[in-house]
Amino acid sequence: MIIKWSDKQPAHRHAKRMAQLIVFFIRFGLVTHLFAKYILEPLLKKKETKYNSWLRQMLFLVGGSCLRPTDYHAAIPVTNALIDYFRRVIQHKKSGKPVIWVDWCFSTELLKGFDALIYTCEAPALISNFIGTRKASMLVEKAEMEGVPLELCSASKGAVAAYLLKEAPEPDLILSTSHPCDSTASLYQLLKYLTGVPAYVVDTPYWDDKESIEYYTNNIRELIHFVEKNLDQKINWEILKKVCENINTTNYYTSELTEMSRAVPSPISVIHLLLLWLGRTVTYGSDGLAQTAKGFYTVAKARFDKKEGHLRNERIRIIWWDVSLGFYNIHTWLEQEFGAITVADLIGRVEPFHIDTSSRESMMEGLAMTNLKAPMGRHMRGPAEFVTNEFERVIKAYKADCFIFSQHTGCTHEWAIMKIIKDICGTTGLPALFLDADCFEARHSSEKQVKRQIREFFMNHGLA
Repeated sequence: MIIKWSDKQPAHRHAKRMAQLIVFFIRFGLVTHLFAKYILEPLLKKKETKYNSWLRQMLFLVGGSCLRPTDYHAAIPVTNALIDYFRRVIQHKKSGKPVIWVDWCFSTELLKGFDALIYTCEAPALISNFIGTRKASMLVEKAEMEGVPLELCSASKGAVAAYLLKEAPEPDLILSTSHPCDSTASLYQLLKYLTGVPAYVVDTPYWDDKESIEYYTNNIRELIHFVEKNLDQKINWEILKKVCENINTTNYYTSELTEMSRAVPSPISVIHLLLLWLGRTVTYGSDGLAQTAKGFYTVAKARFDKKEGHLRNERIRIIWWDVSLGFYNIHTWLEQEFGAITVADLIGRVEPFHIDTSSRESMMEGLAMTNLKAPMGRHMRGPAEFVTNEFERVIKAYKADCFIFSQHTGCTHEWAIMKIIKDICGTTGLPALFLDADCFEARHSSEKQVKRQIREFFMNHGLA
């Protein structure tokens, strides 16, 4: 088994221990940076092996050249928040708290007003990659052997496989959304059938007008009643108000980071935004995520004021308008190998909004908007213009040299508009690379194959 909920060797326990090691080492700033960059990375960089798979992905995401030594301290609060999440998952049986399953497209901050464990079902597919890409493939293979269609998202397959292998905590409730992902919409029906527990689907409006927002807010109101009834407890509005205040802090500083990346050279890496997105999936509304967002902003603003870039020598600027790779942190390699920095991406970028905490009604409306404005959530639920309009705004606002799209196998909703995206790219005159990859599972296209595609793309267009 990859994850075993018996407190022996669960993947969440591995993740917790690695996160604890990260917190310990990054306190030493420059020493850790030099050790990671000049000792560990040369040993781990070339390829994944059975000896380095448990450390390699985590190192490439946080260590080495991804973050500057000055950024390390800022990463500690969200890492501690993740450790706390892993602890609660590992000890869920001892706590006796009810378990609410949620899909990762649903922003979970509303549920923090209940005394329950919030379990993100796609987490096993992501965490398994941190202890070896073969582990993630084993999950996907299990789901496919049980009849889950090949074309569905590998992260969603991991959610099904974790349950089939009894590697996920038994749920008391299941919550999911009707957007943005076709795989989520279909596979959560399967999970409801397999578990037999009460389930609620938050129905998403097509448009963004006033009536649509009111409709979605009513959905959130009904969701609260559903959880209260089935858990036999009332939502804690005081806790929820604190959660909303932390969300406002996080959104403010993350949106500022998003805007700052427009500068030439960019004072931030996409790694900053992706780390905040990773924290968002399970710690949105926490003190730790808010503190890390502020910390990243503080050090980035200092670089911005000095007109200093995150990279010492920024040579290529990329717009990555797609899901980033989860089985390998390609952005580290791009920065180290080519001086190529991703200045805008689909997942990490945040557009500013503020939750009014003056009343319960205003908080519900604000929490509804966090879902409607979430990455992918604000794009993949209406007309194609929800994607293309923002893409065109990004092209105008962010000076870039090229586009890269991962074309994740499971994002069938995105494949439907890829011809429109290609036409927009063609009008800019900038080169565009459309990878053939599964973002969360390396069997489709390996790290080596992805690197070859990117290297040839840069060379063919005179970028490297």
